[in-house]
Amino acid sequence: MKPAIVASIVCLLLSAVLVSGNLANQDDGEVVVVSVDSTNLRFSPETITLQEGDSVRFFWSGELLAHNAVESNGLFDSGEASRNVDYTYTFNIGENGTYEYVCEPHEELGMIGTIIVEPKPADEQDPEEDPDEGNDTVEAQSEGFTVPHVELVVVIGILLLIYQMVRIRSFGDIKLQKVNDIEEEMDAEILE
Repeated sequence: MKPAIVASIVCLLLSAVLVSGNLANQDDGEVVVVSVDSTNLRFSPETITLQEGDSVRFFWSGELLAHNAVESNGLFDSGEASRNVDYTYTFNIGENGTYEYVCEPHEELGMIGTIIVEPKPADEQDPEEDPDEGNDTVEAQSEGFTVPHVELVVVIGILLLIYQMVRIRSFGDIKLQKVNDIEEEMDAEILE
């Protein structure tokens, strides 16, 4: 196997691990969708409960009237009222509390929603805990991603297998070369 092929395979495997680690980090929080009940000019659901790290997604499409979602203190704002909205806000650590938001064009008609954000449990917040204690991931602090143990073992196994294949292939080439050299010597002796 040529070194360029080996290098390509190694890069491909490592990039797969990095991508899967980054995807794991993106899936940490829950996403709750809030839509519009146009017949009653209300958000649906009107009240939701989240934890820090979770997201609210305001999503509606093809509405007869234009709507938006604006938090009273400006924490989030889906923008100008529109018949089609797809806006997500993620509540960071420290943003626990109760938030009231409105549809600006229909606030006077009672189109108001409430989001209750609870603090993330202390055991999930403390990054200084021992990562080996009851945790099945390895933290790669410098890169900011998480690689599950199983994937890491598989990647290392594949890399070792590739390494062994290259070694066997190169030893085979050496043996073939030696055989060819011996045959050439024998042919040369016969011809003499």
